[in-house]
Amino acid sequence: MSFWGHRVSAKLVIIAVGVLLLGVLAVAVTHEEPREITLVARGMAFYLENGDQPNPTITVQPRERVRIVLRNEERGIRHDFAVPGLRAALDPIGWNESADVTFDAPDVPGLYEYWCRPHRMMMKGKVVVESTD
Repeated sequence: MSFWGHRVSAKLVIIAVGVLLLGVLAVAVTHEEPREITLVARGMAFYLENGDQPNPTITVQPRERVRIVLRNEERGIRHDFAVPGLRAALDPIGWNESADVTFDAPDVPGLYEYWCRPHRMMMKGKVVVESTD
């Protein structure tokens, strides 16, 4: 077999293709779907979708992939969501709109603040990366 003008054995081509396919399969298997958490903006606070606790603490595991969905139920006010310490942020959305951001939690336990940038004084909470001990 000839490859770019060089003789290459069929066995080498089969091995190279096999290694490539195994690599793709490994990435596909280890890529998990993110856990989805829906926050609702209302009354100048964040709430879990079916919760009544304002600005709840969001607990995640180290290296967990998380998707935050923000739904704005506040007429006439634009809200966003940002976790600067995790480099996760959404652009502002209007009433009856939603948007999402996905991030990977860090390897080590820690505490990170989240907030609505325009209303940071009232709309803020914590993301806790739990210890696995």
